[in-house]
Amino acid sequence: MEDENDVIVGYLVIREIGDDEVQFWDPEAGWNDDPDDGKLYETEEDAERDAESLRTGNNDTITVEPVYGDDGDEDEEDQDI
Repeated sequence: MEDENDVIVGYLVIREIGDDEVQFWDPEAGWNDDPDDGKLYETEEDAERDAESLRTGNNDTITVEPVYGDDGDEDEEDQDI
């Protein structure tokens, strides 16, 4: 879940394959179980373009999901004095 310090660092193309199981798309390697093996797209438009081509003739649920990362700013209460 995101909070106010999280920023979108990229997008993943995800395929739902069953009971809460998903796979991640990489154009060179195909579908993978590990999100680290999926391609991290810089823009949502690029990810949607690949997702749309993967949806053609496919009944699987294929979505584009944002990947969040910390913006690097620490909360005041988290800083050491």
